[in-house]
Amino acid sequence: MKKRVLQVGYRSLNNGGIQAVIMSIVRNLYTDIDFDILLFSNKNGYYDEEFLKYGKIYRIPCDRTGNRLKDILENLTRPLRSFIGTYKILKKGNYDVIHCHNGTESGIILLAARIAGVPIRVTHSHNTASSQKVSEFSQIYKRLVKRLIKRNSTVRIGCSKAANDFLYSKNDNKAIIINNAIDLNEFNPSNYSRDKKDKSIIKFIHVGRYCYQKNQSFLIDVFKEIHNKNHNTELNLVGFGEEQEIIKKEIMQSGLSKSVKMLPHDSNLPKLLAQSDYFIFPSNYEGLGIVLIEAQAMQVKCFASSAVPPEANLGLCTYYPLDIGSKAWAYNILEYISKNHGKTYKASNSLLSSYNIKKIALQYKDIYERLEP
Repeated sequence: MKKRVLQVGYRSLNNGGIQAVIMSIVRNLYTDIDFDILLFSNKNGYYDEEFLKYGKIYRIPCDRTGNRLKDILENLTRPLRSFIGTYKILKKGNYDVIHCHNGTESGIILLAARIAGVPIRVTHSHNTASSQKVSEFSQIYKRLVKRLIKRNSTVRIGCSKAANDFLYSKNDNKAIIINNAIDLNEFNPSNYSRDKKDKSIIKFIHVGRYCYQKNQSFLIDVFKEIHNKNHNTELNLVGFGEEQEIIKKEIMQSGLSKSVKMLPHDSNLPKLLAQSDYFIFPSNYEGLGIVLIEAQAMQVKCFASSAVPPEANLGLCTYYPLDIGSKAWAYNILEYISKNHGKTYKASNSLLSSYNIKKIALQYKDIYERLEP
């Protein structure tokens, strides 16, 4: 019989990096494994319709209402509601495996899974931080749930060493690294033309959720400095998120409305990358940065913050620390371009192959089909 696996997301199945990892696993293993997913939002997501082709979507709604009192109550009751709701789903579904992608909140879910008798309990770290500001109470709570993760998980995975160190501990020798995979057939530069309508324009691109983590405000400052020195430059932003209107306003205030475009999150990313010259990724923190892998697969040179783990470098990444400031970033990028623009870039084939979903899916299959943890 097929093994039954319950994937656990964070909130919705929006078009983000963690969701892309979940979907890549499901797409490549659904013929051998039965998948369902648990989400913590009633909001429809980008991948909902596709996922329903493979399995059921369960929901324990934990959406913010905007009402301060209601949201405080929601945060206080969320662990108990998550525990009870998850336990009921697991007992009813008779699952063999649970695979949690929801950071420190995995602790409560894994405890429910252990009590429900799920034999293989996987937690998956995708990040190196969780928010901009953390209260003292939140720090205590997170220390508690990290202990729950260690005690109740049978398999601990991370997308990089830094991600493992964050969610587990630096001396956790049982935590393994599995690369966040991409479809090399989709992100194949030979499938797309690199000819641009205007070759005199240098085209930059950035992909990411509009939020503190992805640091688009800093990016706008960097691009403003670049554009002031070279007007033949454009920037495409691809994404969605809670700070979208803030970034839109910053673009207008910087006088960049004609040279910066905000494109939909469901844009054809391989095609956009094929038409781009450089990728800028100034994250404040990052588990890996799968979009950097996609960009390098498409032969795009990348400039990333030093907060991005070194595993993301397939030979086409140059790292800069954020504390040197936006002017230094712009200067360094322009210096690099003046010496190398027009150069043909190619990622390391051996490193790129290590992110091939066809290979990585087999690693997950092996975990899911173990006879015992």
